Amino acid sequence: MRYLVGIDEGTTGCKACVFDEKGTLIASASKEYPSYYPQPGWVEQDIEEIKNSVFTTCREAIEKSGVSPDDIAGVSHSNQGITMVLLDENEKPVRNRTIGWQDLRFTEMLPRLQKNVDEDEHWEISGMMYGTYNIPVLNWIRENEPDTWARVRRICSHQDYFLRQYGADGYYIDEGNVNFLSMARQSDNEWDERLTRLYGVDKSMLPTVVHTPGKVVGAVTAEISALTGLPEGCKVCLGGLDANCCATGAGASEPGTQMLIIGTAGVSIFISDKLVPDRNRRLTVRSNPGFDNWQYYIMTNTGASSFRWFRDEMCSMEVATGRLMGCDPYDIITATASNSKPGANGITALTCFQGSHVRVKNENARGTFFGINLATSKADIAEAILEGICFEMKDILSMNREAAGEISHIRLCGGVSKSPVWCQMFADILERPVELTKTGELGCLGAAMCAGIGAGIFTDCRDAVSKCVHIEKTYVPDERNLEVYRQAFRRWEHFYSVANNQIYL
Repeated sequence: MRYLVGIDEGTTGCKACVFDEKGTLIASASKEYPSYYPQPGWVEQDIEEIKNSVFTTCREAIEKSGVSPDDIAGVSHSNQGITMVLLDENEKPVRNRTIGWQDLRFTEMLPRLQKNVDEDEHWEISGMMYGTYNIPVLNWIRENEPDTWARVRRICSHQDYFLRQYGADGYYIDEGNVNFLSMARQSDNEWDERLTRLYGVDKSMLPTVVHTPGKVVGAVTAEISALTGLPEGCKVCLGGLDANCCATGAGASEPGTQMLIIGTAGVSIFISDKLVPDRNRRLTVRSNPGFDNWQYYIMTNTGASSFRWFRDEMCSMEVATGRLMGCDPYDIITATASNSKPGANGITALTCFQGSHVRVKNENARGTFFGINLATSKADIAEAILEGICFEMKDILSMNREAAGEISHIRLCGGVSKSPVWCQMFADILERPVELTKTGELGCLGAAMCAGIGAGIFTDCRDAVSKCVHIEKTYVPDERNLEVYRQAFRRWEHFYSVANNQIYL
């Protein structure tokens, strides 16, 4: 039996998993790491902290698995999107902290920058609106940290940065990360000189685009073997953007499949066999690597990270109790939310804590609670946050239908899949059955499937899906809750419109 290691390096933490050839989870390890907020709206992370956590979890997962390292055939990486690592001529980071993808420091300069951009041309070339994500932070660094920018010789996504750390012989990037960097053509996912000039980037600073998931790009070195537990010479294989790896791990191969990935962000991926750009320019249409079809993609800036904020800032008792009892504090908090009721006793939460990038594009939007009164309980606030995340995804699904067609089935992915309370809430609010796969660690599984392709265990992505993806449970809407959630959603729509069109603009 051969084994595969998939590493999912996210925004709030990382996880490493060991799988067998059938996609069965053998062992896993995880570790959280912090984000830093030096000013309101700024988000930074320490790339060394992340790297150390990635290596540690990899070593722990392999040790826990009990498998012989010599039987590990390949490793691959799933990474948080958009965030860039800027390297100097010695391949060392020029900044101690990376600027996170949720960072909004560039927004004040965006109106000025947009005067120099033909937004129609930018959209036609890349399929992305200028400033949709935080790529203009390169402009911010150039203006505000000129000494830092002068040292930059290479711009990495976390995919090519970490593959290089494992032992890749160069810098290689996948199609999903290329798309997010807003400097590539939508038509072929290759760097476009017009767009690189716009961001003041020389193409020599960018990684090589690889269009085949799982391509072998190097081998684990002796030094990294000692740090990670991976065998020396283990195949290092191209992975992908975390959302893409989750989609692959959940079997997003056929048109009509709707993926909802609730992690730090809330991500919607709808699979279609048609490339039809969204006329409202809200949905990004991207390639679905390995499957020869298309993804209609949209994400919220904050998904479950708003729930993490509630845990970290409002639930110290639950965190301490979880530590004492050896259980997940999120389970305690969702149990607390169950003491409220559908509709959160009239409380509505807008969970756009770091701006809105969905129906209304508004970087100045912030999280807001409506309807709080002296009878409001902590359970109501928790329930409202969970519902607010669900409502935003429900709104996204209606946008998908407008642009791309009908949904055949919905698969729920990310940390949400661990909570029966939240899964049932999604089914009730969406008024559709939602499916869960047998393996919940889909970012890791998708990366491991890529490693399996490189190692020759699977012939391609479709073969990997057929062997590794299995539906384990389906949550069916509870008819008793539908009408109250409809009323709560109409309330959410009203407040969303008011907040984004009057209060913050």
